[in-house]
Amino acid sequence: MRVVLADPPAFTPPYDHELAAALVRAGAEVELVTSPFRFGDPPTPVGYRRREVFYPLSSRLFRRSPLRLPLKALEHPLGLARLAAMGADVVHVQWLAAPEVEVLLLRHRAPLVLTAHDLLPRRTAHRTALWRRMFGRFERIVVHSQRGRATLE
Repeated sequence: MRVVLADPPAFTPPYDHELAAALVRAGAEVELVTSPFRFGDPPTPVGYRRREVFYPLSSRLFRRSPLRLPLKALEHPLGLARLAAMGADVVHVQWLAAPEVEVLLLRHRAPLVLTAHDLLPRRTAHRTALWRRMFGRFERIVVHSQRGRATLE
């Protein structure tokens, strides 16, 4: 089984690494697609492939500049298009960086899985209708607790 694990904003490289390595140990072929991590070196892949397909310009040209965010906003749909073109049996998304965009553009032929690290993220908690629509796009949602499961039910 080919799994594409996606963490577009590179929020959690150690978590991504451990999940990718565990999926490999379980017999999956895994590719982690992400962006350059701004705060150090990410873990070295063990048995999986890591590719930086999101935010190639903003993360290199404007690492600490306020110009980085507007450029990221322009690059995000391009990264989603690259993700949609990848061959996979399952696409597992770790973080939704721009749910307002992703609800429209996140598409793939393979089933989509989401890890809901924040069930209703603080910055967009007031947009519950958006999140319900977004969650409805996924075949499965992984949560970290029974309380998280109850919140989604």
